[in-house]
Amino acid sequence: MEMKLLLAVAIIIYAVGLSLLYNPYWVLVVASASFSFSLVSIIVAYRKIFYLAAEMPHVSLLAVTLGILLTAILGSGAEIPLSIAIGLALTYTVGYMIHRQVEPSIATSIFVGSSTSLSVIAAYLVLTRVPVPYNLAGLIIGDPLLASQAEVYSCLAIMLFTLSAFILTYHEQASIGLDRVAVKIAGVDTRAYDLLAYTLLGLNTVGMLKVTGYIMEHVFILMPPAIAFSIAKSYKASVETAVLSSVASSLIGLHLSIIFNLPPPGVAGLLMLLIYASSLLVKRI
Repeated sequence: MEMKLLLAVAIIIYAVGLSLLYNPYWVLVVASASFSFSLVSIIVAYRKIFYLAAEMPHVSLLAVTLGILLTAILGSGAEIPLSIAIGLALTYTVGYMIHRQVEPSIATSIFVGSSTSLSVIAAYLVLTRVPVPYNLAGLIIGDPLLASQAEVYSCLAIMLFTLSAFILTYHEQASIGLDRVAVKIAGVDTRAYDLLAYTLLGLNTVGMLKVTGYIMEHVFILMPPAIAFSIAKSYKASVETAVLSSVASSLIGLHLSIIFNLPPPGVAGLLMLLIYASSLLVKRI
């Protein structure tokens, strides 16, 4: 416990140092995104909804490109809210199909095919019909250094909502993941927690797409729990390990990416992979 507390303090000091050295918005957006994703990844792991998590980058790319297109057509500045609304609607649709006893693999396969095809069409329309040139490569690769002030505030708001929801419901989410039938017998309405899990997953993948990028969202969802479960021996310890490893990797990745002129999400992903490999080695020893 003391070691984790010291590590948390060291990460905070490192983040403050980076804020003084570089643009503080870069640090804020990277830290908030990695912190929020690590919490969602724990819910995904305990709820065993990796099939839905694997689909979400496709949904987020479609939602954001449609948000850009609709914003240009409507002439409004509501790109982020529109993208999030579209992403949540698509996420709830997949969840409803699963709730109606559609096989999860079939439901996600249908959505992967349809959302990927529609994303290509939406991206083409953005590139050819939107009067203002838009850098769609940023959505694929992800670049927190290009995040606008509105996007930084959006990431912070999503992180605060995710943190609040996680603190209030993490016992229930873990219990449903471990024994759903027993929780239902106890009289708990699991549908509300299902809806919350889908909401958190949709909010983070859509709202953080420009930070993490389409390609790296899989890594930010899958790697933190992989690291946590290879080291931690309890639910609380797994949450702490996932958060610390994710935030540390992202901040160090941001620093190294600036030095070597590389994409921050890619460097952060490699660092998380290195931490995972190190954890397996330590476990064997």
